[in-house]
Amino acid sequence: MLIEKLMVAYMDTKTSNIYYLDKNEQTILLDAIEHNGLPNLEFLDAEEPERFIEIPKVMNVESFSWMVEFESSNQNSELLHALNEEKPFDRFTEKVIELNLHEEWQTFQKDKVKNRIELWLTENKVKEMQKQPE
Repeated sequence: MLIEKLMVAYMDTKTSNIYYLDKNEQTILLDAIEHNGLPNLEFLDAEEPERFIEIPKVMNVESFSWMVEFESSNQNSELLHALNEEKPFDRFTEKVIELNLHEEWQTFQKDKVKNRIELWLTENKVKEMQKQPE
């Protein structure tokens, strides 16, 4: 369950949303950017600086590489063409739907995100959360 929530936070591309993992409580906290452009961070505990870690967000280059890999595994010239057009993210999504590959793409992308989050948990020495049943 937590891994799925981490995956959602990772895929949230809104720049105003910053997610933190509370390692003690094993919960995810959302911090919004204030009107002055700075994070709120009221919940951070100065006495336990290691308790909260910022959850990364997917980068465009990473998402694009997944699209390239998906196209490569499907060997579809229409998907390849979409990747080379203006606004490749929009065109790729449209083409995936048009070609009835949406479910396959969602599964592929979900696996990539899950692997990335599991790696992030390992890098941050949060192994006990990796083992939680889904």
